[in-house]
Amino acid sequence: MKNVIRRWETFLRLERLTSASDMFKARTVYVAALGFFVVQLANFVQMYFAYGGWILDHTLLLVAVSIFIGSALSLRYHANFDFFSALWGVIILLGVGGTSLPTNVGINSALLPIMIAGTVLIALLGSRRSLIFYCLSASLMVICLYINSGQADLSVMSNPDYIALRNSQRTIQALIAITLCGLVLGLMSYSMTKLFQKLEFNLDIAQKAEAAKTQFLADMSHELRTPLNGVLGMNQLLLRTNLNDMQRNYAEIVDDCGKGMIVVIDDILDLSRLEADKIALTETAFNPAKMLESINALYQANANAKNIELNVIIEPGLPAMFTGDHGRLRQIISNLINNAIKFTDTGYVTVSMRALDMQNGRWWMNFFVQDSGIGITPDRQAKIFQRFEQAQDGQTNTVRGSGLGLAICRELTDLFGGEISVTSEPGKGSLFCVALPLAAVVLNKSVSETLPERPLEVVMKRGVA
Repeated sequence: MKNVIRRWETFLRLERLTSASDMFKARTVYVAALGFFVVQLANFVQMYFAYGGWILDHTLLLVAVSIFIGSALSLRYHANFDFFSALWGVIILLGVGGTSLPTNVGINSALLPIMIAGTVLIALLGSRRSLIFYCLSASLMVICLYINSGQADLSVMSNPDYIALRNSQRTIQALIAITLCGLVLGLMSYSMTKLFQKLEFNLDIAQKAEAAKTQFLADMSHELRTPLNGVLGMNQLLLRTNLNDMQRNYAEIVDDCGKGMIVVIDDILDLSRLEADKIALTETAFNPAKMLESINALYQANANAKNIELNVIIEPGLPAMFTGDHGRLRQIISNLINNAIKFTDTGYVTVSMRALDMQNGRWWMNFFVQDSGIGITPDRQAKIFQRFEQAQDGQTNTVRGSGLGLAICRELTDLFGGEISVTSEPGKGSLFCVALPLAAVVLNKSVSETLPERPLEVVMKRGVA
């Protein structure tokens, strides 16, 4: 059976269809056409013997079957499924009207399932507009048949032969509709099952490939870090020896490049750990004000080298101690300050901290990093927290980087259960805000006496720093 289907689809040249959706629609076309041909052949024979010869219904039936089969064969030359839905919808409506109006029989209950089968076919093959147009046309057809039924000759309804003939016809026509719907819906069920199996198989492959990539990144990062630390250590020893100015300059360049390489390797390691869900936050008590002052001291030399003013502003009245992962919070703030200095040529970089209202037993702490640098365009703002994305595009970017820092900041912020956002305007600088839920360590005073009452969303929206 599979060989027969394969040969039939080869004859129809269905291999040119690359979309799974188009392949499903093409199979719907030829299955419906073949099913219509088989059941109408039985209907044709039954009507011939019932009426004792050739009647108008035979002609209409022959035309309808020819169009169905001809349209299915046209799959060899085109795959315009809107054409099939429109053509078949017209055939069904004309067939229902053509067999009902001449004899004024009104609404033929056996033909209504065929109209319903048409609805299924058009829903699968055509657009929403085609489906709406068909449903409206079919409804109008039913109303017209009802109006026309008032002219029917009711005397024939008492004729036993007429009733028997009508019942047999309706049985055949109902079977046609059921068979068509069954074939099409069965094909749809089979195709969807195969599609889901393929999706699950591809998802499993993708997950294994992702796990292998993460493990590879972690392994390579460790392998690179070990010899690089050796190079940096030996270079530090070299800098302590008597070198002339040119040699010292070369050694310092090696030291700067090596430290930059270490940062990139650390980012890759963090990224691989985040992907593997191997980073867990550690709750420890720390002083956020002292943490910011420590980070400020670390980057003060970089800021001075570019004549940038680096300031830290701590809102008075804050609790001295909070609990949270001090190391990961320090990593987030350091990344933001490093980027701010990197993309600022003149002006300032300001780091500030504010405490907001309590939610679920934790205080929302807002950490702001504001600079007077080059700014970020609106289209880049939507992307900079994605991996391997930078504030500038590749053609105008004069500051190099891996594009991982802000992505790691976002993912670490998510681990905290917090939010990170940016407000920026090209040429006027940027404002990054990290809002994290942290628990204050209660010493002697009530926390509620020392914290201001300000909603989180208002401060973030206004970009106050």
